[in-house]
Amino acid sequence: MPTTESELPEFPFTTADGGIDFDRLRAGPPITRVLLSGQPAWLVTGYAEVNTVLVDARFSLARAIDPGIPRLGTVELPPGMILATDPPEHTRLRRLVTKVFTARQIEQLRPRVQEVTDRLLDELAGMTPPVDLIEHFTAALPIEIICEMLGVPDADRATFQDWTELTFTVSGLPIEEVQAGWTQLSDYIASLVAEKRRSPTDDLLSLLIAARDEDDRLTENELVLFGLTLLNAGHETTKNHLANSVAVLLTELPDQWRKLVEHPELIPSAVDELLRHVPLEGFAVNLPRVATAAVELGGATIAAGDTVLVSLTSANHDAAAFDAPDEFDPARTPNRHLAFGNGVHRCIGAQLAKIELETGLGELTRRFPQLRLAEDELQWKKGVFVRGLHRLQVEW
Repeated sequence: MPTTESELPEFPFTTADGGIDFDRLRAGPPITRVLLSGQPAWLVTGYAEVNTVLVDARFSLARAIDPGIPRLGTVELPPGMILATDPPEHTRLRRLVTKVFTARQIEQLRPRVQEVTDRLLDELAGMTPPVDLIEHFTAALPIEIICEMLGVPDADRATFQDWTELTFTVSGLPIEEVQAGWTQLSDYIASLVAEKRRSPTDDLLSLLIAARDEDDRLTENELVLFGLTLLNAGHETTKNHLANSVAVLLTELPDQWRKLVEHPELIPSAVDELLRHVPLEGFAVNLPRVATAAVELGGATIAAGDTVLVSLTSANHDAAAFDAPDEFDPARTPNRHLAFGNGVHRCIGAQLAKIELETGLGELTRRFPQLRLAEDELQWKKGVFVRGLHRLQVEW
């Protein structure tokens, strides 16, 4: 074990081709010291330890945006964003949001998700392969749904997609360019909020503007930041995870693709297993946290003020939590994966994401059972917070 700061391994761990070295990530103890942006940090990889960090209030997301705290490249969340707050502020924000973002309302979106999926796949079926599945389906589906929810005009969707791609960049672009993406997207949401305030409709932004808890309501800045969060997280993660899952099934698990074609009843459990099995974190870790008190974890003592990284990817492949963790089992039950996080910061859009993934994968396997890759090699994006492909050329 390294004894001096200079001996600590630099994170992220990468392979020769620039990808994440997942084997090295899971090979060591469940918690270890690394260097993040040149500063010491704790890397937590065991399932039990990762889950503890996610649910323990002593690990702060709000403190992680303080000056001097090491960051993942250019990732820098604005103060007040729900992803950068702790209770009680986070509790207040989430309570107001969940007043209009209820499980019942999200489930009512299922027919609309099915309708958009059917239309997009009708269009896909009429194209001459090879076709980029990301452009024409896995990106188009969640973008259309989240834009409809927030009331984003059709004409603005392509523009805001460019901005969100910038905000998910961790390295490879100048920080000024990344920050410009945040500014342009924030300005756009602010103008949208102003328009909804003047002319409210039944979209989510209008409902959030009207939402209140006794005498409390979301401020203008909170509305902008929450709209920005939903636009970002509401399509970028689902777009990439659906594409990544199809790519893994077609290249590494073709027998499992055939199994899903023949047994569509497995789709819901297969979606959970894909969430566990297929990495979504571009650097194999989630947003940094800061310990607000000394914590004993995994045989180590984390001091107050220490930066902590958790790897959901590694936790989801921990043999202590999952039987045969590196095998894909579409019937795995129970499947307590941590792909959506846990605790008070568990992804508020998890239910919508699962509806989109279940519908998208289910219809793809039903309508395109002979789907196959049209390229010999997949090209993965580098330097992004959400792992994704440049394109996914398919034929049938």
